[in-house]
Amino acid sequence: MTRLHTLALASLGAALVTAGAAQAHHSFSQFDRTTEVVKTGEIVRWAFNNPHSWLYLDIGNPDGTTTLWSFEGSSPTSLIARGITGSTFEPGAVITFMYCPLADGRPGGHLGWAQLADGSYINPSDGGCDGDDANVERWKVWIEQGFRSNREAAAAAQ
Repeated sequence: MTRLHTLALASLGAALVTAGAAQAHHSFSQFDRTTEVVKTGEIVRWAFNNPHSWLYLDIGNPDGTTTLWSFEGSSPTSLIARGITGSTFEPGAVITFMYCPLADGRPGGHLGWAQLADGSYINPSDGGCDGDDANVERWKVWIEQGFRSNREAAAAAQ
């Protein structure tokens, strides 16, 4: 009975540790999901790998320099189902995209949607930032009005 009891406790402990790690992995707490920002940048690298893809872009600064930014996206399995592949983001291409920034202010965030050079929109998000069609349509209007963040659009509406 002692051996069975020990095995049961060890199994329960392993399950608890695994559940905690899985929940921590899927947390979006590092992103400010209440803020959406649109930027344009030049693709440096597209890391199309598990568990999440990463898009690295050079973003221009007001002083004429550039800063390398990094943006998390969905896993390749989810992306492929949406027609996004390892060659969707080619280095040197310039894209416009919407993201939710990192909460600590570092240059990066979670991808929402991206507008490719041909004008098409894609959704590389896995839930950390809203990249769905309704959000793209809302942003098309806001961009036409000159807004670069949802906070600017909300302030103008008041």
